[in-house]
Amino acid sequence: MDESACYLLPFVAHSWAPRGQTPLLVEQAGRAHLNLIAAISPAGRLYLASQDQPFDSEDINWFLGKLCWHYRRQNLLVIWDGAAIHRSQTVRNWLHRRPGRVHLERLPAYSPMLNPVELVWSQIKRALKNRVFTNLESLQAAVLEEVDYLQADRKRIRCFFRKKEVAFFTD
Repeated sequence: MDESACYLLPFVAHSWAPRGQTPLLVEQAGRAHLNLIAAISPAGRLYLASQDQPFDSEDINWFLGKLCWHYRRQNLLVIWDGAAIHRSQTVRNWLHRRPGRVHLERLPAYSPMLNPVELVWSQIKRALKNRVFTNLESLQAAVLEEVDYLQADRKRIRCFFRKKEVAFFTD
């Protein structure tokens, strides 16, 4: 599980263009952004939520509750980073009310390469490169289009768990 954000400012990448026809990205967007939270399972499922404000502890509790609902017959192992909202008293209280239901494993500091959800963010942001969005609705539509693509291909998500830095805890 992890959080990320996609901004209206375009992700600019090198591109090809015919000689003498330099491509231009014209943007007039500010720093508005779409906040995302996602979780993936080794079975290839992707769960994602978005909002236009930063996630707080209540939002983390809500998302964990949704994951518990999806996996109501199983206990959960959630692997996430050490973000302050993950360690908040609100989240601790929520977990305390569900003993044994959700087991948390915190990743070492500064180790995003150990989190397979980072590959989801990489896929989404790669699909948004060199595209200009004028409002959050169009950005959200593009993100959801890429999420639908990922959700339709469970095999791709399962491959995220075979990455050499991650495979040690899924074997």
